[in-house]
Amino acid sequence: MINQKAYYTYLSEKKIIWVVLFFLAIVLKLIFINNESADYYYFLNPWMKFINSNGFFDSLKYDFYNYTPSYIYILIIIAKTGFNSLYSIKLVSIIFEYILAFYIGKIAFLHSKNKSDIWIALAIIPLVPSVLLNSVYWSQCDSIYTSFIVGSIYYILKQKPFLSMVFLGLAFSFKLQTIFILPFFFVLFLRGNIKWNSFLIIPIIYFVSIIPAWLYGRTLTDLFSIYFTQSGYYKELTMNFPNIYIWIDNIYYEKAKLLGLFFTGLITFITGFWLKKSQYIITFESYIKLAFLSAIIIPYIMPGMHERYMYLGDVLGVLYFLVNHKNIHFPVGIAAISFYSYIRCSRYNEILPMSPAFVIYTLIIILASIDFVNSIKKSSYEIEK
Repeated sequence: MINQKAYYTYLSEKKIIWVVLFFLAIVLKLIFINNESADYYYFLNPWMKFINSNGFFDSLKYDFYNYTPSYIYILIIIAKTGFNSLYSIKLVSIIFEYILAFYIGKIAFLHSKNKSDIWIALAIIPLVPSVLLNSVYWSQCDSIYTSFIVGSIYYILKQKPFLSMVFLGLAFSFKLQTIFILPFFFVLFLRGNIKWNSFLIIPIIYFVSIIPAWLYGRTLTDLFSIYFTQSGYYKELTMNFPNIYIWIDNIYYEKAKLLGLFFTGLITFITGFWLKKSQYIITFESYIKLAFLSAIIIPYIMPGMHERYMYLGDVLGVLYFLVNHKNIHFPVGIAAISFYSYIRCSRYNEILPMSPAFVIYTLIIILASIDFVNSIKKSSYEIEK
């Protein structure tokens, strides 16, 4: 059997590999840069045209967008520059890809003190299929909120809770999917790593983020209800995402949605208070495992998930291996499930079944959960001994 840690150490010393992969990612992005996705054609490009024809920031008074204003500010700045909108939108997301990768590497460096981890992250993260396709092929912006989440994890592990919550607030001001990491922070709160009032920073930052749109004329009611409106935009229990809702008929949407949200909250509270027990020692490696589990379990049990919603799990899977040097099948499996979901969001939708991905997804969650429990029990036993 291959010693994964030794093999990883060997690879980390082969810097030429990471240089080649770094430039491979750049080449692939240049190949895909001209693609106009449906998201760009039906949403982003019309938004850009509306912004141009309605006075740039003056356009903020209208509800022509279903994102939070934070991203619309970026589109307005792009529009004012006059640069090609397709390239500029993608370039912003690509820049955040590398910020995201940098923070992944920095977290791994906190543990290993090996600067190669930063270069490895910069080489691998932009090549993760969902990351690559999300920005340069689909013109999506999931790299933005995810980079702030990973930055938030980095600063809390550095014992800088204020800065961590600022980053988490910035993430929330871009995407509601920030909630996928909240169980991780809930555990940190229960264990005394974060004070309750630190979480007030998140709504404060969201409020600050909507002030410009409010001043330009959009009502606070509209701006505070954006996420509620988003959640009801697609009345589907799951959209190309292989979670538990593939087995529930959409005619039960309303009931299943309420029960799913309740179940998600219940699981979060039960797990949080179980891990609050002082006899469980959670090491640095175990915290990374917990963050990974948070990012993959919440989309598994929450209703209304889309094919893009494993993005955070994909990048934290890379971090999982960079820190723990084992169970490479977890990040590879999650990335494969995410990529499979992307493929289903195409003309192949009808011929690709959801059940195989669901089975693999379920097995990864079970095995990763067992690994996490064993790791905290082992740490607790070793310290008591």
